[in-house]
Amino acid sequence: MRGVVLVLHVVLGSGGLLLGPAWAVTRLRGRPATGLAVAYQVVVAGITVSAGVLAVTDPQLSWLLPVAAATEALAVTGALARRRDWPGWRSWQPHLLGGSYIALVTGVLIAETGNPVSWLLPALVGQLPIAAAKRRLHAVDPPLAPAPA
Repeated sequence: MRGVVLVLHVVLGSGGLLLGPAWAVTRLRGRPATGLAVAYQVVVAGITVSAGVLAVTDPQLSWLLPVAAATEALAVTGALARRRDWPGWRSWQPHLLGGSYIALVTGVLIAETGNPVSWLLPALVGQLPIAAAKRRLHAVDPPLAPAPA
């Protein structure tokens, strides 16, 4: 059973790593990417569930549970921010969705290398695309300036 869940976890993680850039490229081309966004959300939810099962079956993998839960929270909140037009969503959404993707990359690097630098490197490298996404979102539809007092 554990082997099947591990394979599913790896397959879903690979899917998430592929869906993130596919979504970004589609959006950069000005096309809606609703299907890719939904697929990403489903994959991240699957990763969270499989990580939970792995964490329960192997105490050495207990670190997966909080990372998976945080990844899911970032992905869902990032999707809801825009959909529900939360104030400041143009600033928050790239950090939330980008953070969920960074967490996927971090998980792979930690699993493959075990090197503590793997916790920091993806977060540092990920700041450039997050900043670019924020700039693009603000340029397309700048937020309204507050009314003078």
